[in-house]
Amino acid sequence: MIIAIVIALGIFGFGIYKVMKMVKSPTPLANNYPLETKRLIFFSAAISVATFLIFLFLSIYRQYALNAGEWVQLIFGSLLFGLGLSSGTYAFIIHYYGKEVPEKLDKWIYRSIFFATAATLIGLLLLTNGIADHLDYPLVNGVGAAGWLYPGQNASGFKIAWYAICILSGAILVYVICDHRFYVEYGKHGILESTFFVAFPAGIIGARLGYVIGEWNKVSEGGISFAQRVAAGEWWAPLAIWEGGLTIISGALVGIIVGVLWFIWRNKKYSIWLAIDIIVPCILVAQGVGRWGNFFNCEVHGNPVLASNFWWLPKIVLNNAAYSEFAGKADLGYIYLPLFYIEFLTNFIGYFVIRFAFGKGLRKYLELGDLCFAYIVWYGLTRVALEPLRHEHYNMGQDGYWSWFWSIIFVLVGTFLIFANHLVRYLIDKKKGNVTFKKVSLAWTNCVFSFFGILSIGLIIIGAIFMAKNTRSNMIAFDPYNVSLIMLVIGLSLFFIFGCAIIYLLRAKETVKQLKEKHE
Repeated sequence: MIIAIVIALGIFGFGIYKVMKMVKSPTPLANNYPLETKRLIFFSAAISVATFLIFLFLSIYRQYALNAGEWVQLIFGSLLFGLGLSSGTYAFIIHYYGKEVPEKLDKWIYRSIFFATAATLIGLLLLTNGIADHLDYPLVNGVGAAGWLYPGQNASGFKIAWYAICILSGAILVYVICDHRFYVEYGKHGILESTFFVAFPAGIIGARLGYVIGEWNKVSEGGISFAQRVAAGEWWAPLAIWEGGLTIISGALVGIIVGVLWFIWRNKKYSIWLAIDIIVPCILVAQGVGRWGNFFNCEVHGNPVLASNFWWLPKIVLNNAAYSEFAGKADLGYIYLPLFYIEFLTNFIGYFVIRFAFGKGLRKYLELGDLCFAYIVWYGLTRVALEPLRHEHYNMGQDGYWSWFWSIIFVLVGTFLIFANHLVRYLIDKKKGNVTFKKVSLAWTNCVFSFFGILSIGLIIIGAIFMAKNTRSNMIAFDPYNVSLIMLVIGLSLFFIFGCAIIYLLRAKETVKQLKEKHE
């Protein structure tokens, strides 16, 4: 098994070396891309076989009694995973960094990136399903001096937490995506390098600060709060990040603010509005990857639920969700609601919705900056929906409302910023005498105007009435008061979108006025 690991890593690394050497060649036309691509296909095939051998020998050594179905999943899953991961990596480098790649070949390489990504994910699902029922749970939560080779065997001694690895991996993935998009826009790599090294640690610091502030007076499992620890002389307690405790909401907020200020200072010749539209929605990808750290830690979950209702989950997720880092194993037939997995999915869906559905499908209706503010709205809504489902142990603040109220603020601030963005740009254009309607259908704008106007006012009225009739509970939950508050927040948010429709009508009116003046 160890030999197979060395072979797989060796071939993979040598393949990356060959690809990087090829794309960095000062004479790109001298590269024989078709021949080199064929060689990389053979490399990927070899890695695929080596990956299969790794898990074959692992299963034999650990004496996993796999049935026929599990063997089929392990074999095909490991082959697909190794093939997809290696070929996708090579194809990504050639397509996005290669110089003067033949057009026909480049199209196939671009398509292969999507096929390879699908193969990697499907392979990983099959592979983990094949061995999931034979692992020891809860799964190991770190990579250490002992136990790192065998899933389910706890590492001892020095250990690097999977949580940290997941956060760092998500951040690096975001950097790669954004760096490529900046290359497409400006023809240059590395524009975001310094911003990444400043914004990422700032986000971690912000995440810790938000947690400490929210939990300042809350008594922990040890029977003492941060306030009491500091008063007792433990001044370093708020800085003890190794004890755990981060909140993504404050981390994202601080990271964005610091990153924006740094980018403006260091990159004055690039558009900050385009930059935030590219970078900020991509934070959802980092948050989605980072949530897998909660999976390994068996934390940030909901109350026990019937496992049979979640048969659609990957087996390894389903099995590990039966454990809680503070409550132990759930009763037979139950798991803890895996909120990490739900948020992982909603974050990735959110990125693709903002990036493509909004960023491309609705581009003519948007202003630069809207995609950044859409991230604030999306993530706020995600947390508004999920916070009440959390186990009370993971709700921040003495009554559990700390993160939930901040989520509501995110939604309101995000939608207000979208409205303000459109309003300010309209006023600037009007002052310059440069108001245009952007070729948007006036009939469609009237429909949006009417729909959002009626819906927003209706939700505001209904939410306010029901809030007045109900009393807020001591702990966060989907009770009548909180549901009414959510309705009110959504109503106010839609009212800001209604305001954007008004601005489009004003643009239409100004456009008609300008056309008449030109005609006269």
